[in-house]
Amino acid sequence: MLPPIDSTILESNPKFAALHATLANTILNPNGSTRNHSGQKERAPSSEALKVSRIRAAKSHILLVALRNLPLSPSTSCSTTSTTKPSTKSQAKQPTRSLPPELVELILLLTSRLSSTPPPSQLKLLEATPQWYSLSTYLPEIGAHVSAHLQTQALSLARIVSPSTNPSFLHRNIPKLTPTITSLQHSISTKKEDLHKQHALLAARTTSLLQTYQIATALTIQLLETSKNGSLSLEKYYLTKMNSLALEMQKIELDAREKALKGEKMVYTPDVANALGRYMENLRDGRERLKDRKRGAERVLWGYGIGRRQEEGGREKERVMREIARVYGELLKEVEEAGRDVKRLKGGR
Repeated sequence: MLPPIDSTILESNPKFAALHATLANTILNPNGSTRNHSGQKERAPSSEALKVSRIRAAKSHILLVALRNLPLSPSTSCSTTSTTKPSTKSQAKQPTRSLPPELVELILLLTSRLSSTPPPSQLKLLEATPQWYSLSTYLPEIGAHVSAHLQTQALSLARIVSPSTNPSFLHRNIPKLTPTITSLQHSISTKKEDLHKQHALLAARTTSLLQTYQIATALTIQLLETSKNGSLSLEKYYLTKMNSLALEMQKIELDAREKALKGEKMVYTPDVANALGRYMENLRDGRERLKDRKRGAERVLWGYGIGRRQEEGGREKERVMREIARVYGELLKEVEEAGRDVKRLKGGR
C-alpha cells in the first residue's frame, strides 16, 4: 500500500502533489507495483505458471498438515474431537477407535516421505518396505481419514466465519469459504487503507484546528489588553513584537555565522591551511625575485641611456642607441635580401 501523505504537504507543494497523483492513479497499483509494465505480456505466462505452482504447493501443504494432525491414537482422537466440537449429534456420538498399527506406520512413512526428499538410496529402501507396498490397499482408508479431518477443520472455520449459523447447516457454508474469506481480506485491506487516509486527514485537521485556536487566543489577549490599557497596550505589543523579531534575527545571524565557521573548518582543513601557507610563501619569494629582475633590467636599460636624466646625457645616449638599433635592423634586412639574391643566382646556374 502506498503510504498516505499529509494534505498540508501536498497543498504547499503543488508540483509534488501532481507527481503523487500521477504515480498513485496512473503508474502504480495500490500495493506499489507497476501498473503498465513494458514486459507485462512476456511475464503473463510466467505469472500464470507461478500461480498454478502456488496452488499445487498449497494443496500439498494442506495434505501434509492433515496427515500430520490425523488422530493416530485414542487419546489424540479424544483431544481432537473435544477441541473441534463436531457440529452434529451423530458426529459427537461416534466412538473413537485406534487405527491399525500397519495403517499408523504407513501414515508416518507417508508423512515423512512428503515432508522431505530423501536421498535415492534411502528412497529405494523406503519403497522396498512391506508397509509401502500396502499403500494401495490402505489408500482409500487414509483418504477417508484425511477427508474427515479436513471436513472437521472446514466446519470449524465455517463456524468462525458464520457464528450465527445453525450448527446443523454449517456444512452448507463450506463451498462458500474461499470467496467469503477473499471478500473479507479485500474488505479489511480497503478499510485499512481508508483508516490510514482518515488518520492523515484527522492529523491535518487537528493541526489546522490548533493553529486556529492559537490565533484566537492571541487575538483574545490582544483585545483584552487593548480594552484595558487603550492604545498604550498596542504600542507595547508592537514594541515587544519588534524586540522579538530583532532577537530572532540576531539568532539567525549567529546561526549563519556559526554555520559559516563550520563550513570554513570543513573546507580549510589543517592540511589545506598548511598548503595555502606554503603557497603564500612561494608567492612572496616570487614577488621578491621579480623585483630583483626588474632592478637588474632597469640597470641594463640605464646603461643604454633609458631612464637617465637629461643632465646625465641620457637623452643623447638614448638617441644614439635607437639609431644603432635602426641601422642594425636595416642591415639585417639587407643581409636577408642579399641571401635571397645569392639563392636566386645559384638557381639560375
